[in-house]
Amino acid sequence: MSSTDPNVAPVRVVAPLGGDALWFNGALQNIKVPGVWSDDAFSLVEVISTEGRATGLHTDPSHETFYVLEGVLRFHVDGEEHLAEPGQAVAIRRGVPHAFMVESPTARFLVLNTPGGHDRFFRAGGAPALSRDFASAPEPDHARTMAAAQEHGVVFLGPPPFSGVRTTSG
Repeated sequence: MSSTDPNVAPVRVVAPLGGDALWFNGALQNIKVPGVWSDDAFSLVEVISTEGRATGLHTDPSHETFYVLEGVLRFHVDGEEHLAEPGQAVAIRRGVPHAFMVESPTARFLVLNTPGGHDRFFRAGGAPALSRDFASAPEPDHARTMAAAQEHGVVFLGPPPFSGVRTTSG
């Protein structure tokens, strides 16, 4: 059985740098497997970002696992900080307050959400990436991000909880 619709195909093969590319608050995101493909069992997104980008402290409606491919990320999870380097995974239970920040010049990592559908939040809060050049990335649209968060069950609790470091929230 085959289908021309990749969201119902029995297999999904995505090339390097492939997937639906979008800009989300200064990060380039490639949606490798949208939640709709797995009947919302999971979604998988590859993220490429630059030093200093940080998220605000927030909770998600899904379990969220980060797997670092390149670079270094600092996580603030439920009041504690953790560093993650290539080959390391950080799994965060749904509803647990957390944030992360890119500490290396660039970072590339996978984000797995279970159940799936978190990619809908990214799509609603982001914009299609017509170019993969960070110099041409649109400015973060915080009003759009907050509206997407409200629609998709992401709750922002405050600004990035990292001190002494330049951050760009989102």
